[in-house]
Amino acid sequence: MLDRRSYILLLLGLAGLICYVYLRPHIDLYASGPISESKETVEERIRRMAPDLGFSTDSLAMMSVRTQNTSYINHLRDTLDDNLTLAELNERGAHIQTWKTVIGKPLNRQENIIGTNQLFENAGNLKIQYSNKGQIIRLQAHPENPNPTFIRGDSLQAIAAYLIGSTFNYNLDEYDLAAELYSEASLQEVQGTEGMLGDDNGNHSLEISWKRKAGLAVGPNELILKLEPVVREINNEDGFRTEFGFGVESFVAKDEFEPEEFIEAFTIENNEQPWFNYVFFISIFILAILIFSVGIRNIFKGKVEWRRALFMFLFFATALFAWRFIYFMYSYNPFLGSVAFFGTIINNLLFAMVVGLYGALAYISWESLARSQQQKQVDVIDALWQRKFFVSETGAGLIHGFAIGGIAIGIFSMLTYLVGEYLIQADSQFGFAEAGITARIITLNLSAWTVTWLVGVGQIGFVYGLINHWFKRKWISGLLTLVVVACLITVAGRLIGTSGELFEDALIYLGIAIIFVYAIKEFGLLTVCTGWWVFAVFFMIQPYWNSPSIDVAYVGWVQMVFMATPLIYGFLAYRYGISVSEVGDYIPEYEERIAQHLRVEREIEIARESQYKLMPLQPPKVDGIDVYGFFLPSFEVGGDYFDYVVSEDQDGKPIALTMAVVDVSGKAMRAAMPAVFTSGLLLSRMKENLPADILSKVSEPIFARTDKRTFITCVLARYDLTSQKISIANAGHCRPILKRNGVAEFIQTPDPKYPLGLKPDVVYKAQEFSLKKGDFFLMYSDGLPEAANEKGDRYGFEEVPRLIEQIDTDNLSAQDIAQEIKRTVQKFSNYQLVDDTTIICLKV
Repeated sequence: MLDRRSYILLLLGLAGLICYVYLRPHIDLYASGPISESKETVEERIRRMAPDLGFSTDSLAMMSVRTQNTSYINHLRDTLDDNLTLAELNERGAHIQTWKTVIGKPLNRQENIIGTNQLFENAGNLKIQYSNKGQIIRLQAHPENPNPTFIRGDSLQAIAAYLIGSTFNYNLDEYDLAAELYSEASLQEVQGTEGMLGDDNGNHSLEISWKRKAGLAVGPNELILKLEPVVREINNEDGFRTEFGFGVESFVAKDEFEPEEFIEAFTIENNEQPWFNYVFFISIFILAILIFSVGIRNIFKGKVEWRRALFMFLFFATALFAWRFIYFMYSYNPFLGSVAFFGTIINNLLFAMVVGLYGALAYISWESLARSQQQKQVDVIDALWQRKFFVSETGAGLIHGFAIGGIAIGIFSMLTYLVGEYLIQADSQFGFAEAGITARIITLNLSAWTVTWLVGVGQIGFVYGLINHWFKRKWISGLLTLVVVACLITVAGRLIGTSGELFEDALIYLGIAIIFVYAIKEFGLLTVCTGWWVFAVFFMIQPYWNSPSIDVAYVGWVQMVFMATPLIYGFLAYRYGISVSEVGDYIPEYEERIAQHLRVEREIEIARESQYKLMPLQPPKVDGIDVYGFFLPSFEVGGDYFDYVVSEDQDGKPIALTMAVVDVSGKAMRAAMPAVFTSGLLLSRMKENLPADILSKVSEPIFARTDKRTFITCVLARYDLTSQKISIANAGHCRPILKRNGVAEFIQTPDPKYPLGLKPDVVYKAQEFSLKKGDFFLMYSDGLPEAANEKGDRYGFEEVPRLIEQIDTDNLSAQDIAQEIKRTVQKFSNYQLVDDTTIICLKV
């Protein structure tokens, strides 16, 4: 919400804007020199001028870009004593920014062409540059490709005056002829010889130059025209004829310290900072690896809001592809054939999809970290995803974002001035591209929003969350976040550049990093993204301000309306919007799934604890017998159950031991609940009744309370301590085993042996016999014989007596025997039980 700190930030943001306005003449390449003409105006002028140069543009392709001649600016700064500002250089007409147009034949092959210089080398015929005042300052014909220019006539002076005065619009009255040289002929020979075209071969270049007259301060210092004598032989239906004339080889209009060839800023083909590329690729590679690894890890953990992730993927991919498609349509497309154009579309689509995937994973990673760390404005972002836009906290976030953006503008301007550098446009990997796109108001916003979210989510939000996750000490995490964010925004994602070296840029962007790291910590992602968008768009529209051409100036005014809209909306939402608390707490689907999973796990744990509590924790201590049992579930809970109960007489003296092993059909919770139900029925009767009576009495209630798919096997045995007789009743369970004199055999029990739950009324019968000292008696569930190894082989029922015979039951206690059986079955099944395993061991 807005508080005293908010108003201080707003004042600081306003101060940042004032700081920029004050420093702009010193730091902005377009100060007092906005783009004066649109690309369309420049190209239309070339089409009108083409007939004067003897050719038509109908069959030729054109591409125009805006150039920023930083090498010339730096040279002027190092040379001039009066240390002119950029605004004064623009006012004096210095050629620090120009339009450059390449004219040539469309390519009939697919080539990977990057930059106008490479395009000119491969497909160009002419390269023309216009000053910001609308005059041609450079014209160059390709030395090998055909020169389309041809001016008929045999008077060198007349043709030169015609070109310079009428075609290129320079007033030769303001210039003195300085030199007129060609081949080995002297200036006197040229002036005195009408119609001279060169030597006998007629292939010499003719160079004529003019110097600006003393006392004149407007216009280039020197004009240099280089012509090539041309003789054309024409044979058509009108007959054969010969035409004499000149082709324009080159034209240069330059100031005193101006080079003939400009070196441009921030283009791939003219990169003066090779280390910038290395740092760029290394930084982006490391960041991408982290984002992909954390994002994919969250996907495997299920911590993904798939609708959000898909939206972010489509947003980034569509916006980036749309920008690149429009850019290539209005730039390289005239030179591309259908095959090359299709290949370019596919390459751009693949690139956009990769960036879209990167952006989606960056958002997934940020959201997971932010939610776990309870970062600010996560609830506001959730409200926006729920299409709850008119929220008071959203308005506050936007207002704070504009304040942060204004502060960033001021810090950026001040630091740029202090390090002695200036600002240049760098809206893409192609340098300053927006000015050369007809739909620039669309591409400007596509570029600004795409980069804003990539920087805000990936390079600031994700980095802040990840470092805070790794390092718990605030001062360490804060310092590392500051350094990493400064490095990343120095080399990637910035839509405005400086003329400085990489180290100087890092110092400047370190100041920017401070304010945005503060914003992500104190406010949240919405404020960070809003601030970065304001910061980026503000500088992107500077070349269009106060342009005399409505085709150019409208970009600044329309974009200012776009910028003002979120601010106005922010104040309205803050004042009249609902609170984010009224939207309701948002729980992501994956958190709901995790919470539900945890609830199920907890319920299962409770069920497991309850099931274990129903079974005896310790075996009974009765003289003359040694008994021990265990339950080993194949899942968290199971359908097996065992119990042993000691019956006592009136004096509390033990008289009998009743044992039960139960196995419910099915597994896990489906079997556990009937097992619990059955245990209660058995326990209520085990002290008083005999095994056959117990099974007969519980048969009807179990049948009534279980579904048709459920049945329960059970074996009950009662050992009378006085008579030493044991009575066994079996309801479809595994046959017990008796080991006597070293031989283990199954005990046959009488029919019926129906499992409980199959029939309502069953009268069970018991098998009774005497036990002798040294006998070993075993009751078990089918999990023991049905244990399977890795090959799928079962342990087998017949192997159970053999196992008992191998165990030294005479010298081992019942507990030791039980543990030996347990180890055997676990080892055989590689600790992967396919069914619950329960046993009771009795030694007499």
